Amino acid sequence: MPRIRVGKINWIVFSLIIINFSFCRSISADVIDRIVAIVDSDIITLVQLSKESAPYMKNIESSGYPDEKKKEMIQAINKKILTALIDQSLTRQEAEKYQINVSDTEINNAVENVKKAKSLSQEELEKALGQEGLALTEYRENVKRQILQAKLINYSVKSKVIITESDIKKRYESNAEKYSGKKKYHLRNILMDNEGEIKEIKKKLDKKKEFVALAREYSIASNAPDGGDLGTFDINNFSESIKNSISKLSKGDYTNVISTAQGFQIFYIEDIVLEGAKTLEQAYDEIHEILYREQVDKKFETWLESLKKKAHIKIML
Repeated sequence: MPRIRVGKINWIVFSLIIINFSFCRSISADVIDRIVAIVDSDIITLVQLSKESAPYMKNIESSGYPDEKKKEMIQAINKKILTALIDQSLTRQEAEKYQINVSDTEINNAVENVKKAKSLSQEELEKALGQEGLALTEYRENVKRQILQAKLINYSVKSKVIITESDIKKRYESNAEKYSGKKKYHLRNILMDNEGEIKEIKKKLDKKKEFVALAREYSIASNAPDGGDLGTFDINNFSESIKNSISKLSKGDYTNVISTAQGFQIFYIEDIVLEGAKTLEQAYDEIHEILYREQVDKKFETWLESLKKKAHIKIML
């Protein structure tokens, strides 16, 4: 029987909250308030829009672009933010319709989760918020809104999201390179400053002499006492000549003599490991979350568009 799992909203709340520091700053006193949009029984004011767009306006003003370009950018930002405010209004009204609420305890828990995830004290959190021009009360209001939206997603969309084992297996196979891990090489080396002498060492290796013993006896590198042990590396960070020589080899093989900035070297492949490799079973939960998130986002957008079609929305920007 295929295993079917439906995710929870925890990741939604967390991803929405961590930490969305694109927050509002204070707005100047010379903004004259007026209605810029009507969304059914709700209104959006110019003060609200200006507050949300303030951080972006500051960046645009200091960007150095020509005035005409700045004007275009401001119009685009205002349009984008107004669309987001309309979406928020629709979701808030839907939450009220279904009596979906957020308690102080839920907000407190969410804030504590953020502090824990970021290793922040209360003082450090408030300082970080202050650097973005946001008071703690405003931040808590943002958290409340995000939890409310997550709950609404859970109520309206979650039940329609089903992820099957077949879906997960297909995604795993289509991302085989990602889950096969990164190839790394555990290397040893012999370093010498005389090409003729190291070529003689290469002949000894060809006669099945042990690399570790030869490294200890002949290498002039500081790691000679450890049998030339260098550690484990992603060879993509090496020079082309070394990378090309090593990449063709298998565990237990060694390179020809290579001329390097340090001297003449021979590299030995102690082991080849796949770091971060995951079997289908190991990657199962991760892929499930990815697929679930994709489906929820897609279905939520569809659901939100259906709300917009039924709603009375008038924009007066």
